[in-house]
Amino acid sequence: MGRLRPSHAWLLGLWLACGCQPGLAQNLETRLELRFSTALVFSHLPPSASWGLGAHLEARYDLQPLRFQLVLDPGVNLSRAVTAEAGLTELYALYRQGELDVSAGLERLPLEVARLSLPYGLEPLSPLGNRQGRWGARVSWNPEASRLRLAVLEEAGRWLPVLSLRQEFGDFELEAHALYPARWVLGLGGSGTVAEVVIYGEGWLLLEPLEARYALGLSGSLGEGVWTLEGGYAGLLPLQPAGYFLAGQVLLPQEEASWVLQAHLRLDDPARWLLSMRYTLGQPDLELSTGLSAQGGPTPTLSLSLWLRAFPQLW
Repeated sequence: MGRLRPSHAWLLGLWLACGCQPGLAQNLETRLELRFSTALVFSHLPPSASWGLGAHLEARYDLQPLRFQLVLDPGVNLSRAVTAEAGLTELYALYRQGELDVSAGLERLPLEVARLSLPYGLEPLSPLGNRQGRWGARVSWNPEASRLRLAVLEEAGRWLPVLSLRQEFGDFELEAHALYPARWVLGLGGSGTVAEVVIYGEGWLLLEPLEARYALGLSGSLGEGVWTLEGGYAGLLPLQPAGYFLAGQVLLPQEEASWVLQAHLRLDDPARWLLSMRYTLGQPDLELSTGLSAQGGPTPTLSLSLWLRAFPQLW
């Protein structure tokens, strides 16, 4: 179960104190999502089943030039073993003045540009597989068409510096990163539009020992839908070892519904492939999704899934 560290409890206390002040409720924005999921997996007999219950809460409190952000993802998964977590994902304070942003607390830091893979990431995973923030402090300078950001993050009791520089060039933008978790890591990512097709990609160089990871993708419109093709040398999921891959996705929206079709091919030895289909029916306060996926390789697997999300109003 996730726990809030005592050394950082002052941030949660400050959040609650601000929320209790009369006359300040109009500055509070909230979003609540309740989740139920179940899955049946056929990889051997008998098949295995799992059930999950969870929630997603976002709360933002604006007291210009200060903003307080809280994100919780509590949940429990019931299968052969029970996994539960409190789900503290983000808890930070942000000061914004002109071109300067300063924040401190638990905050996410996604570095990737890729859409169907994860060549490199800094964010830890919760027991239920949710990507979480890291404790630390960040300073960003945001002049026109660029951003310079310095972050100092906590990782396993050490301080991890991260320096990023982003620059826009008309229809293109590039962002470079330099960080030192346990060895030097250099990264460059970007995206742009050519003839109504979005081209994006990123590359990472890990030093001592030398290792390269990268992904390159294309995306464009398909009527009212969107297609995406991507390939490179990366993991398809967080914490998955890097490997050569090809991936594709088609998103087909309909009235109050949508289809998502995905295909992944890992060019390992032996090769592995994954085909998945997801249908989502949405209403203003409810969303129902069903999914079917098949995986080929050393352990062929067939999965049937159902997700239900509700969006109640807090007040």
